[in-house]
Amino acid sequence: MAYAGAKSEFDPLSIKRRRSDMSKGIKGAIASLALLGLGVFLCASPAAAQLAVSGDVADTDDLAPSPVGEVQAGFNEGGRSITISWTLSGDDVTRQTPTSSDFTTGGTFANVNDVAGYNIWRRLADDSDGNLAIVGTVGAGVTSLVDASINVSAGSRRYFYMVSVVDPSGNESAPIESAEVRNMLLLGDFDYDGDVDLLDYGIFQANFGRAEFNPATDIDGNGVVDLEDFFLWADNLGANLY
Repeated sequence: MAYAGAKSEFDPLSIKRRRSDMSKGIKGAIASLALLGLGVFLCASPAAAQLAVSGDVADTDDLAPSPVGEVQAGFNEGGRSITISWTLSGDDVTRQTPTSSDFTTGGTFANVNDVAGYNIWRRLADDSDGNLAIVGTVGAGVTSLVDASINVSAGSRRYFYMVSVVDPSGNESAPIESAEVRNMLLLGDFDYDGDVDLLDYGIFQANFGRAEFNPATDIDGNGVVDLEDFFLWADNLGANLY
């Protein structure tokens, strides 16, 4: 039984607001489903495959390793070979990297190094063309090489040596050059001071006829320091490089 002045429970404005809220909720749900479907489509589409390939390309190693430190070179006893030494590249460090994504048993790892080795080059100071000759290649962690390929019969020569760093991808650093190395090889210059004098004769006399001797005093290279070597020394007495 309704009384005069009582408010009716039917409110058109309230129903309209409820319908509007329901409509917004349905639209939001549809939009979410649409975005979800779009994400699935993109993952399965050729465009996604192209994105994956681009990622692989981005991982390509095209950066050269850091160069070596100071390079030094000097003649060895006898004057028939040169030792080249250098400090390691800052990238010449062995580290462990995982080889699988299964870490349930502690995982598996491999030792890797960003440096594969070092190239050693030689050039003659008087070569106007600046031609380089590769002396050798050594592996990571090595800091010296002996060059026994110099032409000692050519007399006095001036050399420069360069060392570059190579990584496993073949990228090569800028070479670092040594100071000039001068071949003081004069027949009979046993103390390498650039001339043949009586000081050298003293060295020769100390090695004459001995089973163990300074290789430089065996001038003719026959394995014995004898009179033949003395005559070769005497022929060159007074010679100098200056």
